[in-house]
Amino acid sequence: MGVAACGGGTVEIPAGKYLTGSIYLKDNIDFHVGAGAELVASTDRADYNAHDVCPQNWYSKNENTTGGHLLLAIEKKNVTVRGPGTINGRSDFFLVDPKTGRNWPNRNAGIPWRPAQMLYFVECERVRVADLRLVGAPYWSCFLHGCDHVQVRGLDIHTMREPRTLNGDGIDIDCCRYVTVSDCLIDTDDDSITLRASGKRLRKHPQECAYVTVANCVLSSVCDAIRVGVGDGRIHDAVFSNIAVHDTKCAVNIVPGYSRGHGTDITDIRFENLQVDCSDFCRIHHMYSKEAEMARIRFRGVSGRTKTRSWIWANAAKPFGLVEFSGVDIEGPGVEVVNAPNVVFRDSTFAPVAMSEAEKKSRSDKIDAGVEVLW
Repeated sequence: MGVAACGGGTVEIPAGKYLTGSIYLKDNIDFHVGAGAELVASTDRADYNAHDVCPQNWYSKNENTTGGHLLLAIEKKNVTVRGPGTINGRSDFFLVDPKTGRNWPNRNAGIPWRPAQMLYFVECERVRVADLRLVGAPYWSCFLHGCDHVQVRGLDIHTMREPRTLNGDGIDIDCCRYVTVSDCLIDTDDDSITLRASGKRLRKHPQECAYVTVANCVLSSVCDAIRVGVGDGRIHDAVFSNIAVHDTKCAVNIVPGYSRGHGTDITDIRFENLQVDCSDFCRIHHMYSKEAEMARIRFRGVSGRTKTRSWIWANAAKPFGLVEFSGVDIEGPGVEVVNAPNVVFRDSTFAPVAMSEAEKKSRSDKIDAGVEVLW
């Protein structure tokens, strides 16, 4: 009789290397990848779940994913996945042309196939992920969708940068509530940590991501260390504190509109005690959204250095509410502020740059047109 059939218990993975396809986690399971143990993802498509394994699951044709996952917990309670062992998603197989040793041509379109999120938790209650090494995910490393009461602690996440892990996120928190993330080392080819509000496929939960705390982490990304926004729901009441960002394109990217719908309402987000060494510190902008609310976003106690200008670009028809910088001392060229009269700087060397009227008009025209101006 299996552990799940007995009502739950611990599944022990001892030291050694184990080839595996999709593993389904059940209620009250403590899945322990022990010291010296490594789960290695199968490269056989038949070993993964079908993309329609549950109504919430999805796959991206544009990003060439199949919707398969390595570890899945679907509408379960009291699920733990912990180390100190390793889970290896084999991105070197899925994303690299063996003839050239480089990425397949034509970016995502050239990838023959790949699984989607390596760890996948959907509409679960009381989830714990701790003390694991997550390496080589061919897509996102850990995806939490519509979950409540989540603890993520002590993860060491690395996605391949060269050749690139296209869409190689670290931790994606989507429509989840009551979440803590702490003491993680995350080095990724795409966003290290993302808050999202894309709940269209969820069965039970509202489209909101709320009461999230991220603390005591070291982040590094080819793209964004922290990204807030995606979907047409709501993100609110989140705190990022005691975070070091290095070797990164953008430390904080807050954007409600990656699609042409309403966009994500983003309110009451606080960043405290950040140390940054990156290309640009922040990008706060509407992208495609014409309606989404962005307000009460506060930065306090930030220091470090940047190379290029940051952006705070709002849609003139829907200006941001309060965006506050207090005690932000960053060496670098400052920030462009366009159509954003409610941005406040207090006791900060990080400050708006002088812009000509032509520059302001150029930026405003791009914003009004919904032009994608990520990089």
